[in-house]
Amino acid sequence: MFFLSVPQAWHLVGTWSEQLPNDANLIGMGEVELMMTLHSIFVPLVLIIGTYYLYKVSKEESKRAKN
Repeated sequence: MFFLSVPQAWHLVGTWSEQLPNDANLIGMGEVELMMTLHSIFVPLVLIIGTYYLYKVSKEESKRAKN
C-alpha cells in the first residue's frame, strides 16, 4: 500500500507537495477557465431540471383542467 507507507509518500522530498509554488492553485486552471468549466456543467443542469419541473407542473395543470 503506497499511501499507508511510513513516512507518508506525500511528505517525501521531491514529491508533488514539495514542487508546488506557494501561490499555485491545485487544479491548474485560471479563474476564467474554472468559471467556464463550472458554467458548462451547472447551466445545462439547471436548464434540464427547470424544464422537467415546468413540464411536470403543466401536466398537473392539464389534469386539473380536465376534471
